[in-house]
Amino acid sequence: MINMRTLIVSGTAFIVMAATHTSAAFAWETQHRSHAPAKPVACYKKVHQPAQYKWVKRRVLVQPASHHVEVIPARYAYKKRKVQISERQISYHEIPAKYKTKVRRVMVQPETVSYHEKPAKYKIKKRKVLVSRAHRVAHTIPAKYKLVHKKVMVSPARTGWTIKHDKWGKPVHCQVEYPAVYKTVAHKKLVRKARTKYHKIPAQYRYVQEKVLVRHAKRKKIVHPARYKHVEERVLVRPAKHKKIVHPARYKWVKEKVLVQKARKVVHRQPAVYKTVKEKVLVSHGKSGWMRVSAPDGGC
Repeated sequence: MINMRTLIVSGTAFIVMAATHTSAAFAWETQHRSHAPAKPVACYKKVHQPAQYKWVKRRVLVQPASHHVEVIPARYAYKKRKVQISERQISYHEIPAKYKTKVRRVMVQPETVSYHEKPAKYKIKKRKVLVSRAHRVAHTIPAKYKLVHKKVMVSPARTGWTIKHDKWGKPVHCQVEYPAVYKTVAHKKLVRKARTKYHKIPAQYRYVQEKVLVRHAKRKKIVHPARYKHVEERVLVRPAKHKKIVHPARYKWVKEKVLVQKARKVVHRQPAVYKTVKEKVLVSHGKSGWMRVSAPDGGC
């Protein structure tokens, strides 16, 4: 591979050489015409640099990866298994209920309650009650104004120019002063602000008659006890029931063939084989260029 910096330097040298060659030819022609001795400045010759190679190691494939499939058959074995001959059976034996005669106390009439009412006692009493609470009534007094006259300026005093005529009728420019102009205006002035006065109105009461409780009403409780009698009755001592008898299931042992291992395929893989070889690779191409040398007759 050609180095970019080498190319740039070679190109620059070639341009310099061409320019120098042109200058030298011009100088030679001038010398020939004027018959003056010529002195060489720089001399170049064309050289060739051969291409460069180097030896590198590279990994190459000797044998590709491969695989083969091995089929392994299924394996079986014999084992004992317990099987059912007859199912479990359940039978029932009935046991009758058992009774006895018992004397029991029963209620003829339940307990009753009656009440004797004693009314409440009241009396008439006078009581002072509030008719209206004490409060304040607001009364607003409006603001008071008066009319005031004030002199204000309409336009300030100023200086201006006017044109007059002399006795011969020619115009004359004269500077004159105009006085300020005033006028009188009237406006309202506040004498007293608006304010609010409050009048207090006292609370008002009155007397009323009301009925007040002196003694609460009372109620006296009278309890009448319940009435009972004894009666004979037949009562259950033990209810009828069914006795459960369980006949267990029957089993036996049998021999049967069972699968121990399923048939399967095993893949044997062989990896690829590589080796390292040497090969010659190009480092840089051959190139031609100009090289500066000494003049044939000395100098440079």
